[in-house]
Amino acid sequence: MINFWLFVHLTGLVLLAAGVGIANLSGIMMSKSDSPSMIAMWSKVNFRVEHIATLPGALLLVVAGSILVHKEGYDYSATWIVSAYVLWVIAVFIGAGVLGRHAHRIHKLACDEVAAGVEVSTTASKLARSPLGPVAGNLLNLILLAFLYLMIVKPS
Repeated sequence: MINFWLFVHLTGLVLLAAGVGIANLSGIMMSKSDSPSMIAMWSKVNFRVEHIATLPGALLLVVAGSILVHKEGYDYSATWIVSAYVLWVIAVFIGAGVLGRHAHRIHKLACDEVAAGVEVSTTASKLARSPLGPVAGNLLNLILLAFLYLMIVKPS
């Protein structure tokens, strides 16, 4: 049964990593475009992947990881386990709470510009180029690397 939960845990990691990668790509593409329709498309990809890959992956990781901790007999108070839970909460907050809302705002502005017949975006492109996306996205990338380190090395 441990192999099953390890498979589920690794599947969650793949989903999370794919979601983070696609979100990074869509964020870069939004910041490079002046077209409201392209910004609307990439921002839609960004928040859709959150619901299709990133959040399901994060949920699979925490559920399967918790079951594995129990089945393997690890102590829940071990530093690497506590660190993983804390990082998970921070990552979900940054991903859904900060970047998800940011993508929704960009999408709304871009859709408003498309509806108004604007050819060259001003407000949506300005928001898409703000430092919030790259800073929060890179922080999530570092958290993902920290997860990999914690799960592979299991430092005491």
